[in-house]
Amino acid sequence: MVNFAGPAPRGGAAPFQTRTLVLLLCLGMAGARRLKASEARAQDDAWQACATEGAPIPGAGRVRFGFGLVWVEAQLPAGAACSVASFGYDPTPNILKTCKCASNKTQDTSLSHRPDLGISWSFCGREWDKCFCPSGTIRFGSGSRWSSAKFGSSQPSVSCEVANFHGEDPAVGFAKECWCEDRQASTPPPARVAIVLLSRHPPNLHRWLSYHVNYMGVEHVFMLVEDTLTFSRMWQSLPAALQSHVTVWQGSAPAPDRDQRPADDYESLQARQLRTMASAKVVAADMGISWLIHIDDDELLYAPVQRSVGSILASMPSGFDQAFIPNVEAVYPSAEIKSCFSETRQINVNPATFVSYANGKAAVRVSNPDAIPAGPHMWKASSNQDIPSIQMTQEPFGSPLMVVHFESCPFARWEDKYWELGNTSPQKIRNIPFRFYKESIRRMQRCRGKGQNAPDCSLAALRRLWAHWKTSANPAIRPVDLIPLHIPWEKITV
Repeated sequence: MVNFAGPAPRGGAAPFQTRTLVLLLCLGMAGARRLKASEARAQDDAWQACATEGAPIPGAGRVRFGFGLVWVEAQLPAGAACSVASFGYDPTPNILKTCKCASNKTQDTSLSHRPDLGISWSFCGREWDKCFCPSGTIRFGSGSRWSSAKFGSSQPSVSCEVANFHGEDPAVGFAKECWCEDRQASTPPPARVAIVLLSRHPPNLHRWLSYHVNYMGVEHVFMLVEDTLTFSRMWQSLPAALQSHVTVWQGSAPAPDRDQRPADDYESLQARQLRTMASAKVVAADMGISWLIHIDDDELLYAPVQRSVGSILASMPSGFDQAFIPNVEAVYPSAEIKSCFSETRQINVNPATFVSYANGKAAVRVSNPDAIPAGPHMWKASSNQDIPSIQMTQEPFGSPLMVVHFESCPFARWEDKYWELGNTSPQKIRNIPFRFYKESIRRMQRCRGKGQNAPDCSLAALRRLWAHWKTSANPAIRPVDLIPLHIPWEKITV
């Protein structure tokens, strides 16, 4: 279904304040709501919060310590402290952590068998052991940091070591394990999933669409396009098979005699996103779509164990109408990177060191007629009440689905993006919660203005600024914050 000439979506979504939402979600607002008895039971077979940092662990067993996507695990006795001392490592320095215990329901089997949102896994060996796995699908890692590989049933025994998992260590400095995916007697059919986004100067639309449609199993994409001329050329180059999965709405282009940049774009962008999300939900309902996810054209939905997004969401407990998907950040090899999606090999999972948002994105169940966008990151009821929501980080291996943010890549996109954001007032810049954004906007305002001949406006100086934030040269990013990003681009039809 293609509507390239259609009008921009209209609607009256509620205003959104970024800093407030980041703070609330990072504090676990969604998890703080009252759960119905049926919803609570749906979480009983995963991990449950059992102690705040510094408090004693109530019972002996497997315990997870950390925050967000960054966790370490240990077998602890009852009364052990929920602290760095008990685990021997601080996964998120300067952030208040918590402990999660394997629930009583699965405590006896947590060391050998774990359910994982629609599939199950059996422990098959510690690092360097031989893992016997009849299904041929094995995950390798520790805590919430994992990679996977499919060996096939013809190779049922595999050495549990880095060399057999793309040669990349998913949990540097930690003792790792192997778990074998159990053969499933039956699985539910994949859920019908759509993505909604506002797009302007996408870095690689063809590859982005191919990945989500041909690899992740996304059925449809709703796009509000704000750079009509550039997008038209991209659209014409797409194969008809991809075009058939996209509905395109055209945004309003600025008048030719005016500044081509939207005023105070950091905030006005979010208002346009909300209108687009609301419009897409209406159309998705008419199409019979089950789930709608808002992400951007510089973000990829990523499943570390190579599952389709539809297969993951099909197993979502029926009592939940929203699933919060955690985000991670791409870490680029150098400022010379050209193809950001395919050349990136590492992601940063520590939200304390992110240069952009850390509150993830949300999938909403389209059949909930009362759900409206409350910002680019979540949905709420029209009465401003929470809708039944689940944090996907609750699963026993961490989240089965992530949003990988390829922000400001390549370098030329960073220059264009922050020149456009440069039409933001000084007061609005002060209110932006991200230091990287503020520093980038101010540098581009000066370097494309009166200060363009200053030493720190040279191409080399700008590349150093970019690399300082966006590569492993960032002094805030530690090796233990990184896990490998493995996407088989060679197998994805483009």
